[in-house]
Amino acid sequence: MISGTVLGLITALAVGLLGNWEVAIQTTGGIGVVSWLLAGILSGAFISCDRTRANESIETADDKRFRIKFSSLLFLLGLPFLVTALFMYLITK
Repeated sequence: MISGTVLGLITALAVGLLGNWEVAIQTTGGIGVVSWLLAGILSGAFISCDRTRANESIETADDKRFRIKFSSLLFLLGLPFLVTALFMYLITK
């Protein structure tokens, strides 16, 4: 989560100082949304129950740990980006 916060702030400052603060908000918000979408895809949040059941029957324990680990990492990486975008939006508007 600390790396996401640092990356979010660096991205926001770099884009904001070099260009437009609105572009910085869109960039950091976009990275956060994409991270959360990938986390949802890896966690299986967007599939139906029968698909989940079928996937779990052929999935190994190692595959499940890998999927859950990276899903959690992507969620925690995207959270600071979204908070940074929201904070910048509130300051600039």
